[in-house]
Amino acid sequence: MSLTVIYPEEEFFCSIKPSDFCLGQICYVPAPMPTPIPQILDVERLSPEEHTEVKFILRDANRPGDFRQRDRSLPVKYLNLRSHEELLVQRAKKRPAIIVANGLDCFPEFTKILRQKGKKHLQEDSLFVAPIYTICREGYGEGFIMEMMPYIESLLFRQFFYLPKSASLKEGVVRLDRIQVVIDQGPAAIEPTNVCLSVPIFNVLRDMMIYCYTGVYSPELKELRDLLEDSIED
Repeated sequence: MSLTVIYPEEEFFCSIKPSDFCLGQICYVPAPMPTPIPQILDVERLSPEEHTEVKFILRDANRPGDFRQRDRSLPVKYLNLRSHEELLVQRAKKRPAIIVANGLDCFPEFTKILRQKGKKHLQEDSLFVAPIYTICREGYGEGFIMEMMPYIESLLFRQFFYLPKSASLKEGVVRLDRIQVVIDQGPAAIEPTNVCLSVPIFNVLRDMMIYCYTGVYSPELKELRDLLEDSIED
């Protein structure tokens, strides 16, 4: 049994203003694709006199000296790398995502102080988003394989959450194990839509998040998972 049997597909979503940036809202963000070993772009000047022209090597971040103090006496303009920092590279794809946290605590009495000290990053009204991945209903192609879908749709994977298609969104799987932070609300960082999860569905997703990150689930989620799991066994 899928969650869509208990909650019909038309009850999964509602319409909002795109500018709301509210919990459960669907948006599009550049979603990085993590690798088991991070990759470093080793950059240095093409010549000692040049500030913007560079040469580089793309390699795995597995050398003993990585992320340790080293000479950067000829820094590359615009990079601002400190002596113990590296430039990481990841593939990324613009994906739909769900806003799962917003409205972080920001105190106005610190705004001016942090700006003067060059530490504005210590207080940011960031958004947390969980990216949505495609489903492959055929025997080949990109996305989650069809053999996994009955378990995902029944909430048996605590890190995955199934979403049916809507008028503007294909069916997909929310990956709670790929949550990311968006620190700007400009179009380069996030593109909001007018589609949002309904309150009952977001409440289930919220309970799944708590279970995913803590191993603790609410009585309501346990009852729901038990009901859906019994249908798979049958």
